[in-house]
Amino acid sequence: MTITPAQNDGMGSLLYPDGTCRFRVWAPFAKQVSVEGDFTQWGTNPAALFSEGNGNWAGVISGIPGGIQDRDLYKYLIVNVGGPGNDNSKIWEQADSRALQVESSAYTSASYVIAPFNQSNRPAFTTPAFENFILYQLHVGSFAGLNDLLSSPVKNRTATFIDIISKLNYIKGLGFNALALLPIGDVHDDLNAGGVGEGYGTCDMFAPEDLYGTTNASAVSGLLTLIDAAHTVGLAVIFDVVYNHSATTDNRYWKYDGNAYGADGGGEYFVNGHDTQFGCGFGFWQQEIKDFFLDNARMFLRDYRGDGLRFDAAQLIQPDGIQYITGTLQSECPQKYLIAEYNPGDSNSAAGPMDPYLGLHFSATWDLASPGQAYNALSGSDPVNNLLALIGNFQNPDPWCSVRYLAGSHDQIYDDGTDIGKRYIVERFGGRSNGWALAKARLAWALNVTLPGTPMLFMGTDGHLDKFWNPDFVNGDDYRIDWKKMGDPTGAPMQQMVRDINNLRWRHAALRSPAGNVTHVDYQGQVVAFKRYTLDGDLLLIVVNVSDNQWAFHDYGVWMAGESGSWMEIFNSQSPAYGGIGTTGNFAEQLPVTNGQLFINLPSWSVLVFQKQ
Repeated sequence: MTITPAQNDGMGSLLYPDGTCRFRVWAPFAKQVSVEGDFTQWGTNPAALFSEGNGNWAGVISGIPGGIQDRDLYKYLIVNVGGPGNDNSKIWEQADSRALQVESSAYTSASYVIAPFNQSNRPAFTTPAFENFILYQLHVGSFAGLNDLLSSPVKNRTATFIDIISKLNYIKGLGFNALALLPIGDVHDDLNAGGVGEGYGTCDMFAPEDLYGTTNASAVSGLLTLIDAAHTVGLAVIFDVVYNHSATTDNRYWKYDGNAYGADGGGEYFVNGHDTQFGCGFGFWQQEIKDFFLDNARMFLRDYRGDGLRFDAAQLIQPDGIQYITGTLQSECPQKYLIAEYNPGDSNSAAGPMDPYLGLHFSATWDLASPGQAYNALSGSDPVNNLLALIGNFQNPDPWCSVRYLAGSHDQIYDDGTDIGKRYIVERFGGRSNGWALAKARLAWALNVTLPGTPMLFMGTDGHLDKFWNPDFVNGDDYRIDWKKMGDPTGAPMQQMVRDINNLRWRHAALRSPAGNVTHVDYQGQVVAFKRYTLDGDLLLIVVNVSDNQWAFHDYGVWMAGESGSWMEIFNSQSPAYGGIGTTGNFAEQLPVTNGQLFINLPSWSVLVFQKQ
């Protein structure tokens, strides 16, 4: 029996303690909607839902022997109204558009009824202050399982949320305090290519990838377990959300109720949506679409207890849609870190440039220029000016508003084998057997951590992985994270350097403050030095050499911009402990400022950090 539900109690399915369940779905072009599932004996007794007069259809299913259970399967049966722009030639059988879990990405799959999350026994965790993030970007499906002793063999080459738990202490031990997950929503075509892809072709916005569950009925519980485990060891969790477009195959929302309005014929979810290079965008001009994505964001931050969101290609979303979501989130949970990948110069942009902070209410944006500037500096293309561009002018009181990834993110490292420019940084400079390439990779991350802004490292860079990353097979080869290489004699020293420089940032508030200034610019020697400091006396000098030049007799003078006293080297990216080649340094030496300069030994392709004594 179906009874009328309470108004304004949410969308999708809601399991009540008595075993009954409320269903509500937006189907504005339907003339009849019913729900069937395990609880109606599939196809024998579908339960009719009631029109609420606003495009929503809802009902509470009761009187089912034994009650509706957590993880019962169900679908909606939608009869379209017919007429122009509509298709009533068949019954549209659909998974819930807001399903928290689905059988698979296939268009024919059903949804699972999921019990409300039990928040009472979850670990307490406080989202870090914005200046206190060091991000580790990873892809769930390809992070564990290849030559991996800590993780059990993964199914279909795809790691699960549970498999990642064995890696959390490793990430935390490197000095990171946050996971930046690539999209975890259910994606189309997740088996045909031998993996799950990057995750940007989402076909279910609310449901996690079914292959990330140990079974396709346990993706939600696995994700909750991963988040709680991350919080327990002290790692925040940032989710990557794709609100600018949906999948081009098995798109759950395309013609959802049989309506085909819009230039591309996508119906109510896409009508008059902005056209993107990835497919038709969502119709954010509609309040129902704005609410759909606001509820999605709330799910990640409130229900899953995530610590932030990264909005993919935010320039492809109508600005008023972004403002509605981020403005509400800033009001409801101001401590959550809201990051935008925002490129207003994109020719496919939905609107002209807007201030991403005051105008669009983001906490931070990706520094899209940083990997290119770093590569140019390391490849000899106007190196000093590229270094100066990376260092900046220290005028921003909130430098954490810029997420910086000098060694590359998934965008620079993901490839299908055809783009030689998309490789791990060590591969771009000669590979793992090339000492100069290793030195440049070390330099990139060491500089990243000492710069103002939020540092982010892509998985595998910490082990000097070479070639490129791809979660799917490429010409029969496997390009997931290779744990045999990660800790080998080449990878282990890099891991030690990452650990040491990250921990240096935690020990010195100067590296997380907005204060600093450039003290030394040497175009001929290709050396730049800058200070980072706090008002209570934490003062560091960072010296960066982007050249083959090397000084071994305390004969390189760094101008100190009025600083005096003695200084001690506390970090050297060319240390032998990190695999440095032809190294020289200033270990355990008290160096005085003489005639306004600090005379040091300076290895090639290095970052050195000095502390005032």
